[in-house]
Amino acid sequence: MGIISRRNFFDSLLESTRSRLDINANLDEYTQPLSRLQVQHLLRRTTFSLSNSIIDKYVGKTAGFVVDELFTNADAAINPSPPFFHNDHIKNPGNLSGKQREEADAKRNLLFGEYNYVLGEWWVTLMKKDTVSVLEKMVLFWHDHFATQFQSCDNIPAISMYRQNDLFRKNYAGNLRNLLEQLTIDGAMLKYLNGNLNISASPNENYARELMELFSLGVGNYTEQDVREASKILTGWKVNYFLDEGTPYKPYLNIAEFDKSTKIFMGEVFAVNYEVNEQNVFKNSIQKLIDVILSKKGEVAAKFISNKLYQYFVYANPQKADASVIDQMAKLVTDNNFELKPVLKRLLKSQHFFDDLNVGAQVKSPAETVIGMLKHLKYPDRWARNIMATLGLELFNPPNVAGWKGYRSWISTKTLPTTVYYIKEIINNNTNTELANWALSIEGSGDVQILTERYIELFLARPVSEDRFKKFKNVFLSGAPDYEWYEIIKNKDQTGQRVRSFLFEIIKAPEYFLF
Repeated sequence: MGIISRRNFFDSLLESTRSRLDINANLDEYTQPLSRLQVQHLLRRTTFSLSNSIIDKYVGKTAGFVVDELFTNADAAINPSPPFFHNDHIKNPGNLSGKQREEADAKRNLLFGEYNYVLGEWWVTLMKKDTVSVLEKMVLFWHDHFATQFQSCDNIPAISMYRQNDLFRKNYAGNLRNLLEQLTIDGAMLKYLNGNLNISASPNENYARELMELFSLGVGNYTEQDVREASKILTGWKVNYFLDEGTPYKPYLNIAEFDKSTKIFMGEVFAVNYEVNEQNVFKNSIQKLIDVILSKKGEVAAKFISNKLYQYFVYANPQKADASVIDQMAKLVTDNNFELKPVLKRLLKSQHFFDDLNVGAQVKSPAETVIGMLKHLKYPDRWARNIMATLGLELFNPPNVAGWKGYRSWISTKTLPTTVYYIKEIINNNTNTELANWALSIEGSGDVQILTERYIELFLARPVSEDRFKKFKNVFLSGAPDYEWYEIIKNKDQTGQRVRSFLFEIIKAPEYFLF
């Protein structure tokens, strides 16, 4: 079972995602009790890691029960402890002198640089802890959808990136309209797409364009005139970073830089016939702009977000047979006035979601790969954040405004062996005794047949053939008969080494890279 080549990997991937013409395209609820494999499938798609005990808990339950619990748990977890620097405000170093300036400069460098890496570590910790809710998967979805790079031009401060992440948590499955409104004046987004430079004397079109192209409608569903008018509507919004320049990190309106002329966007008149203040401009410009987009182009916007959610949770390369499911989702989006929780629940409970063709049909991102192993083993979260970055998924620093390409881009001639190398590093950070203790904590671990089954279900999305199962089991036994496992596990050093060897074989399997 040597490491698979790139060509053979994709051959196996294609085999796993055979023709979808006969797939069940029904969004009606799957009402049968969930099998062990179906529970694993649901949890792999909605969380970053599995545990055997959680799988045990949900076997025999209905999809409706489990999905409702995943969202109930998410609702209860939207306010995690913030990173230590979240209120670490300073005065502008440029307004200080001497030692005060030196200290403020040093702190500024941390806030605009190092603390963004600390923030990534903070999020890895939350991903690792969250095993029974959809929250962290949804926060990463929005981070990718509303991609914002802290390391762009002049770095975005970590507090702004944290506040954006917090916004995603509070709205993880909420109303798309509200999220678009809030993101439009989000401090990190204002800086990233130059909204803070968008002034009446010289409108900047960056955010207006991406608002429609990447965040709400998609390519070809707006005009250049729409971009020009929207940019004027959005003028004047700023964000401060320092105590002596207003409330730090709170977006505000600079009235002098707001365009007070009449604009026409998608046929709707935006007249400034009201008192110009922050509250009125937010209501009559930003909220109205989003409302016009979602009313004039409602079906387009609904299909756009439905397609993105489908690709994320079900299958990254939708085929014609999947189109009707996406259309059904889009209708649910509009029927629910862009509330997304009912749509997500319907999808994750559906007969379509549990169709066998969807099981093990996605390629793992570095988040699934790293967090999936980190859940069980000792390894510093900061280092795990760095591994994810090396493998192409740097939290708070996507490659561009379009986010990560995903799907097959996660596997290349470079990243495949690199992934195996770093997952081995995580494994090797644990002693034989620690690995043995983990194995022996698994219910039924005294039976090598059961232990092999339990490890395979943690890391491989589909059952393996009988022949491959025997080969995996023999890694534990090293040629000994099954009954000798009872003697082997009395020696923790030996047991731990067998677990290590087993994990090394698992991460070479092509299925390890699928979920």
